[in-house]
Amino acid sequence: MSTDVLSHFGVLDDLIHIIYQGFDRYVVLSRVTESAWSIYLGLKGPEGRWWRGSWSPKHILNITKGQSTPQVLENFAEKLRSTFVNGDLAIGEWTEKDSDINLTFRPTAKRPLHMALKELSAAEASSHAIAVFIDIALQAQSRKCHLNPLFSPRNVPVIAESSHANSASTLPSRRAPLDLSQDPVSAVNQAAKRKIKALEAELARSKERSPPGDAISKPSASSRPPKGASLANPNKKARKYQALEFESDED
Repeated sequence: MSTDVLSHFGVLDDLIHIIYQGFDRYVVLSRVTESAWSIYLGLKGPEGRWWRGSWSPKHILNITKGQSTPQVLENFAEKLRSTFVNGDLAIGEWTEKDSDINLTFRPTAKRPLHMALKELSAAEASSHAIAVFIDIALQAQSRKCHLNPLFSPRNVPVIAESSHANSASTLPSRRAPLDLSQDPVSAVNQAAKRKIKALEAELARSKERSPPGDAISKPSASSRPPKGASLANPNKKARKYQALEFESDED
């Protein structure tokens, strides 16, 4: 019977979340076995305290009012999963004298659900922490023993197209992917150098197409004024002046 009930709670297995409450930070882990759905709660701090609580199939059926159809159980498990993932959780108040606390699901709902948690002993807490690290290490085997996922090529940025229209013949029309054999910073630098060289080549070609400097400075033959034309107004002929003659002193 327990297997039939908990077989619909697979969506709650291997979930983890962080709860920020006041100045405290908790880590919550969800595990599903053939006998129970369990919650492990750890408090960050020098003491490294851990709590554990669980719901048996009987407890789950009490919440669902005895309804054990696959659809009812799956819907209930999915609501719990969504509540866990969205972090709609709260930690009950606890004191040094009364170390047992509770975890509340959907605390703002009209009928929130509570799971009682009992504090683990120091030996139990240490044993559970080691078990968690063993699971993390096993998962890291598929990532070549890296604790976090390896660098993904999908996260590498690409060089955008140039906004200059006259560089279309020089630069590629599509975005050029970076060389993934090297680190992203080096790849970006090399791509930028290629763009600079392409722009310099385009500038050199534009200078070759422009007229030389002496051709611009020298006036053409057709622009010269006709011989005998007035310098002030080239369209009019220059006036002729008759030289003055002086009488000789001998006459």
